[in-house]
Amino acid sequence: MSYSLEDSEIFVAPRPHFLNLAVAVMEDGRSSEEKAWASRFQLPSDLSDSVSDRIVRHLRASSVFSQVETMPGPVDPNSSDNIRELVSKGADVVLMGELLHYYGRNDPDRRIEGHVQFANLKLYSTHTGQLLWQGTADKLIQRQEKNPGRDDFYAVEALRGAINQLAIRLSGQTFSRAQVYPSERITMRQWRVGVLSPEDLRSPEEKSTTVRKLEGDRDYFLYSEDNEGINKPRADAVSDQWVRKLKAAKIYGSVLIITARGVTPEKLREWSEEGVDAVLASQLSRLSASVTPSYPSQSFPIWSGGMGFRPIFKATALTRLQDVQLIDTRSGQVLWKGEAEYGIDRSVKRWESPVDLLRESLSKTLDRLVNQLSQYSPSSDEK
Repeated sequence: MSYSLEDSEIFVAPRPHFLNLAVAVMEDGRSSEEKAWASRFQLPSDLSDSVSDRIVRHLRASSVFSQVETMPGPVDPNSSDNIRELVSKGADVVLMGELLHYYGRNDPDRRIEGHVQFANLKLYSTHTGQLLWQGTADKLIQRQEKNPGRDDFYAVEALRGAINQLAIRLSGQTFSRAQVYPSERITMRQWRVGVLSPEDLRSPEEKSTTVRKLEGDRDYFLYSEDNEGINKPRADAVSDQWVRKLKAAKIYGSVLIITARGVTPEKLREWSEEGVDAVLASQLSRLSASVTPSYPSQSFPIWSGGMGFRPIFKATALTRLQDVQLIDTRSGQVLWKGEAEYGIDRSVKRWESPVDLLRESLSKTLDRLVNQLSQYSPSSDEK
């Protein structure tokens, strides 16, 4: 009989933690009898990899954490090298444990049993090595079954229940962001954060220097970034708005503009020596607007008795910032990742500038990112 750990849905009422979780491979602590039972159903001799993958899939579906990834092997919490490796990969916490029971069985009276138990479950902060939570998850199924001989299915059902129990217990915890940072960084409200100019990934068309006249109205122009005029939508203006909005949100102690693109270890070291605690790097992939006539170009009488063109146009604008990263200048760790976009699709009058649409879409996009950062950061200065 073939066997596989199929995907299944999990539903919990989570309390999101805004933490990136790494799941280490569970240690296989089953008895020799249980391993012999598994071999009869062509299960792998070591179930730890398969069970760990199932935990990752279930926890992703439960939305308890921002991101859930699996580790390629066990993790030693006492090894600073292991922990540092996790931090460099963006993991805030790591979950490890032991698979103690995994089996299913039935007897001639059609009584069935399935049992899965995780023991020594521990959740560690990768930033401090602090133990944040420990516990177990245990699911035992016992009932009458009309169709015996499905031992492997009973084990799978118990596995779902044990992982669901784990997700619910983790969702009920109150992990403070202060718990996952070193003591000198107990609150980000004391930080000095620099905002870098975004890397400009826009297409050549979006960065075109041509002034495009819109068909139907010779007086209506869409200005590109390099055109003359105070209304030109420059990519560098993104960092200016970032700074204004972050200062208004009061997430950090101080915010400043850094007129540089890209991050290197040398730059991080230089910024750290200048007293900058973290930098915000990002990529600008869209900053565009277009306007087209909503009606065919044709003359029609206006109130003055003269002839003119319909002054209503269809306008769209879109701003997208991606790969936004908050990077610790001392360690080089990526503490937070995010992305956001905002689109506009509406009618405008002839005298309304499409640049105003760009400003609006950019402002809304940054509002969304600032909101994400405010949820990530501690809400108080408590130590």
